[in-house]
Order: sequence, then C-alpha cells, then structure tokens
Amino acid sequence: MTWIDDFVERVFPVDATNLQIEAGFVLKFTHIPERLFKYRDCNPNSIKNLQEDTIWLADPNSFNDPYDCHHFINHQGLMDRSLRTLSPEIRKMLPVDKVSGLEEILATAEDPTGVLIDALLGEEEPIKRAALKAGLLAGRNALFEKIAKAGDEIKAGFRLCSFSARVDSTLMWSHYARNHQGFCVQYNIKELPPSDLRSRFMFPVVYRDEVFDATECMILVNTPKFNNIHLNRAALIKGKDWSYEEEWRLVFANGLLDKPQPWKMPIPTAVYLGSHILPADEATLKEICSNKGISMFKMGHSRSHFAMTPVAL
Repeated sequence: MTWIDDFVERVFPVDATNLQIEAGFVLKFTHIPERLFKYRDCNPNSIKNLQEDTIWLADPNSFNDPYDCHHFINHQGLMDRSLRTLSPEIRKMLPVDKVSGLEEILATAEDPTGVLIDALLGEEEPIKRAALKAGLLAGRNALFEKIAKAGDEIKAGFRLCSFSARVDSTLMWSHYARNHQGFCVQYNIKELPPSDLRSRFMFPVVYRDEVFDATECMILVNTPKFNNIHLNRAALIKGKDWSYEEEWRLVFANGLLDKPQPWKMPIPTAVYLGSHILPADEATLKEICSNKGISMFKMGHSRSHFAMTPVAL
C-alpha cells in the first residue's frame, strides 16, 4: 500500500467507524511537496492573481476532463442490495408463511426487484398486475433519476484549483501555459501550518482505470456507518491518461463555497517564464516580481534531450 492509499483509507473510508481523519492529515502533510506549481496563460485574470497573491477556485464542470469529480452509482445494484432483506413495511404486506421462503429466494435472485414485485402482486388479475408492475418499475426509475440528480449536486458542490509537482513538463507548458507562452507560479505549501486550509485541503490526485464507485457508500445511507466524506473521493480520482500532470489540488467540498471565487495564497516563492513568452508579457511579469521580491526563472530547452531546465534571471 502506498502512502496515498493509506491516507485515502484513513480520511475517506466507506465505513464511518473506520475514520482516522487527523492521523490521515498528519500523514499527508509530511508528503506535500516542498514546491507546487501553477501553470498559467498570460491573460488579465492570471496577471491579477499574481499581483494579488490569489488563485481561482473553479467549478469542476469548467475543467478539461469530463470525468473530473465524477462518480458512479450502480442504481440497480443498490436497489437489489436493499431488497435482499425484507423491510418491516414489506413484511406486513405479505402472508406470514411466505416471508422466510421469499427471503431465501431474494438472497440469490438475479433480479430481486422483479421477484419482490411478483410476490406482492401475486393475487392480482393479470391485467391489473401488469399495470401495477409497470407503475412500480416506473417509480423505481424515477428514484434512479433522483439519485443521479443528487450525484450532480455533489459534483456542483466542489471548488478546486489544480497544481503540479513538476515545473519541467513539456506537456503541461503546452496545455496550460499557452504553448510555452505563459508562466508558472511556485508555492511552498509546507511553510503553512497543517491547520491552514490551504494546506489541510491540498490533496494528491489518484490515477486509476475506473471512475469512483460510490455504490457501497450509498448502501449505508441512514445507518451509523454512512460516511458522507467518502463521497469526496470523487475530487481526488482521475484517469491514468492524466498521470503525467502529477497533480495536487486544493479542494473545497460539500458546498463549503457557494460559487467559484479567488482565494488568497502565500506570496509565490518563484515565477518561471515560458520559453516562448512574448516580450510584453515578460516585461509585465518582471515588474510584478521585482516589486514583490519574487525570484524569476526562464525555461530553456535541451538541444540533445527532451528536457526543460529553468535558468535564473
């Protein structure tokens, strides 16, 4: 198990009785990189952020990854699991002598929903039975849609800003700094105390083949074991195609912030200019960094290797 896996299991377990939040955050703090980087295009917003020592906490729906903060719930599986044990309300609707036998069938049935509906409607006339069954199935589908809508609301409750552990990624400079014409801001999050939200809510991204499956968590809703924090894993999981980013992200979840907004950061410890930055943009950034006492570098390209190296200015 990696330290990230250990951290995630401590802070975001499925079962709330396994929560070890503070131990998990202590573990994470020891592994936050000494330097984290924010790639930027040269535009009025990014210049303003640099001048004001802020970042932008964005809505994940505005990101370039359609799966950002996405989660999956197996609606049918959730329904089937909930029906394998008869609730007191359903027990009252069935003849006493049929309850135990029906529970045995439900325990192994491929379609518990269909089995239960047939048991409840067994005495009805065929035409009425078919109509009632269709109505019950329609109600089930409406419930599935309601669960899906709740999932969209969970995603809408995130506000994030992405960082990278690398300053020398050619792809990152191409994708997030306008083809090397932008700049990159360096922060030292480790200088902040662990209790500072900018440190506490800074999380490593986990790269996987599968999207976050929240089904097991939803099964525990309305039980003492339900852990709503588990659902925040969605903000930490991305597809392996994105692993080159070596991303860390500042995450505010659970609707803590009601809209995208700027957020105050420590004064940057350095600013790196892209190798193709325009002269006017370079002059603007140099003036800002000079006034704020921020070290400056410019990225250069190796002639013999696919590599980038910062050169002090």
